[in-house]
Amino acid sequence: MMFPNANKAAIDKLMKRSLKANRSRNRYVVLAIALTAWLITSVFSIGLSYVQSFEAQAQKMQGTTADARLANPTAEQVTRLQGMADVSEVGLEVQVARWVPPVADDGLAASFAWYDDVEWRKMRAPLWGKSANEYPDGRNEAIVPTWILDELGIEKPQAGMTVSLTYSARPTGGEGLVERTESFVLSGWYTDYSHLAGRAGTIVVSKAFADDIRGGTEPGAGTVASVSFKSGKDVGASMQRAEEQLGLSGKQPFDPVQRTVGDPADRARTYAGMGGMVALVMFSGYLLVYNVLYVSVSTDTKQYGLLKTIGATRRQIKRLVRGQANRLALVGVPLGLAAGAVTSFVAVPLALRITSLETDAEISFHPVIFVGAALFAWLTTMAGSRKPAKIAGRISPIEASKYEQASRKRKRGRGGAKLHRMALRNLFRDKKRAATVFLSLFLGMTTFLTANTLVLSMDADNFVDTYVGNDFEVENETFGFRYEGEPKPLLTNSLIEQIRQIDGVEDIRATYVQRAYMPYSADVFGKYMDAFAEQSGFERPSDEELSVNREGFAGFAVGLDTRDIEKLNEELETPIDLERFEKGEIALLNTPNVERGASIMLGLPGGSAEWDFEVGGEVPHTYGIPFGSFAPNVYVSEQAMRQWLGQEPIAYRLAIQADENRHPQIQERLESLVADSRELKLSSKLDWAEQLESAKVVFYILGGAVTLILALIGILNFVSTMLTSVVVRKKEFAVMESIGMTRKQLRNLLLWEGTGYAAISLLLVSTLGTLISYGAYALFSQEADYAIYTFPAVPLAVAFALILASCWIVPFVAFHRVGKKSIVERLREAG
Repeated sequence: MMFPNANKAAIDKLMKRSLKANRSRNRYVVLAIALTAWLITSVFSIGLSYVQSFEAQAQKMQGTTADARLANPTAEQVTRLQGMADVSEVGLEVQVARWVPPVADDGLAASFAWYDDVEWRKMRAPLWGKSANEYPDGRNEAIVPTWILDELGIEKPQAGMTVSLTYSARPTGGEGLVERTESFVLSGWYTDYSHLAGRAGTIVVSKAFADDIRGGTEPGAGTVASVSFKSGKDVGASMQRAEEQLGLSGKQPFDPVQRTVGDPADRARTYAGMGGMVALVMFSGYLLVYNVLYVSVSTDTKQYGLLKTIGATRRQIKRLVRGQANRLALVGVPLGLAAGAVTSFVAVPLALRITSLETDAEISFHPVIFVGAALFAWLTTMAGSRKPAKIAGRISPIEASKYEQASRKRKRGRGGAKLHRMALRNLFRDKKRAATVFLSLFLGMTTFLTANTLVLSMDADNFVDTYVGNDFEVENETFGFRYEGEPKPLLTNSLIEQIRQIDGVEDIRATYVQRAYMPYSADVFGKYMDAFAEQSGFERPSDEELSVNREGFAGFAVGLDTRDIEKLNEELETPIDLERFEKGEIALLNTPNVERGASIMLGLPGGSAEWDFEVGGEVPHTYGIPFGSFAPNVYVSEQAMRQWLGQEPIAYRLAIQADENRHPQIQERLESLVADSRELKLSSKLDWAEQLESAKVVFYILGGAVTLILALIGILNFVSTMLTSVVVRKKEFAVMESIGMTRKQLRNLLLWEGTGYAAISLLLVSTLGTLISYGAYALFSQEADYAIYTFPAVPLAVAFALILASCWIVPFVAFHRVGKKSIVERLREAG
């Protein structure tokens, strides 16, 4: 009867000695665990940093963390807001004065403002950085945006320096505006990202200054209440409930803070992608850990059998194998986390810097990421060691004494002892080990193939041809919703003529925009209002409410070149009558919910220049202009718009077509023409192509690095398998040499085995892997319809060359390591 030995110290000593005796094997396990931890950390860090950076950009571009803003609130309304269940914070902004720039320029708009404690601490300061962390206290202290300091010639601001600022304000009890110049002490400064979006800047002043100039900081005219809701997911519904309780007047607009962030579905896709990548990384790491430990157990079968004979239990054997994996994880996980930390602070900012991110990158370095990465890497190691530990625990002493890894069923053949036949049989001698190597190589190479397929399929030329209709566009940004004031006629006939004279310019078309109203008629617009209310998610006003104010149903009139409609007709099932459109007899609407043939009237604000049109067709929703209003946009010919207005309309955009060979020279000339105006924006196909190329670089950096490491894990799996296989078979090789096989023949045998691994792996990648990559492209092209399938021949050829090189070099290195001793010595060592 055998009594089990439950000596924990003995098991620990065995564990340490086993690790010490198998250092070469352990390096691969540690490397696999480290790579797994590194990749998991990097995937989470890059993914979360991407999401956080773009969410932070959206807030910084608006200049506030608030969800909505109420203009001109009364003290009672502010109190009501503070008591609402939906509302978490209410801040107050008081407009004190208007900054007067050194040189008159409407693009340099800024105001002097005072913030209460909530507005400052909760909604502004978190976005402004450390240079603006102290709120102004003295009367003439101020926090000034850096772009204003630049205009004043101050490139390196310092706290406490004196800045001369000119402002205009209405003195307490006075009627007219008074302009003053005073010296202010700079208590802080900040980068005003909202100014990049065309919004007016803010110079923050103290309460003493506000009391002196304005006579107080109470809510009322010239103030804004900023509101943060407890649930930021459904701001529209929260605002509607608040409006019902506030009793707002017509001079109290209550608007949401517009943020250009992705919808929840985009975020869900991002997180799903991160989860999928983590699962792929864990599976690849699992394959390597499993394979190395499985080979180790197969190699040490006799050792485990001998341990059983001296009293070791199945549980102790399993604990011995898992304990080795645990200790290797203690080395590999910290190494991977350290590499992940470097990635977080170096690679993530580099990747985000070349995206469309206009603000600073937000690095996600939360401890949860590293705890999670360590946990996932450890779970991967434990999962990889589970099966080998179970196998080791089942080994009986009798099986171990008879075990010979090289044993297999005898097979007769007529081909003789050909090296390539022997190599093929050796490949599948241990089917599980072979399957693991093939799967690992296939997985790494297929992800590499897929990533390169997607990146190379992002065709810049097709992208601009699909999404960018014009070679160049010059846009008048005074039409933007962020611009404060009336649109200005910046795209003048003189500028148009200068552009026309540029060598290579072939065609120029202007799009004109005019604010207009349409007297509401339920018969004409009732169906439109039903659809508009449903899509916008607000309660539909009654037809009576809409009919009361003749000018209340307002939108935009858009003047188009008839050639634009001629081109549009190519895509429409029912073409538009070009002759009637050009004469001004018909107008087009950007909605299908108004019937053709209906009669509408356009009028200018103030009730002037009313003109009757017949609805002659429909255009796409954002055709011509990317904005709209309550009423649908109305499209008329530019000739009809001139007749209706009785003057030259204001141009919103110039669409320019040019000789493709001269695009760089034309862009340079256009940039010089619009450089003097901050309110003209130039865009071109070249710009869009550059943005796409930047996106491709990001894909290469983020996706390529991950897939390369996955491919590396696959190659490491092969390397560890080959090295271990050669070491395990050293007795077999010694016997074969002793009966006449030369060392050259042995090397050739191993070369054939390596070639077999490579050939089968490459065959799998070339067939099944290509199908998988094409399937990924098919899904990708549904979102990016500009993509053109491109097989990554060059990257794949390089990868294939690396695999072949590995499969040929590793066996030689392994054989060289075990073949240094004489045949007699090797036979004696093998026992």
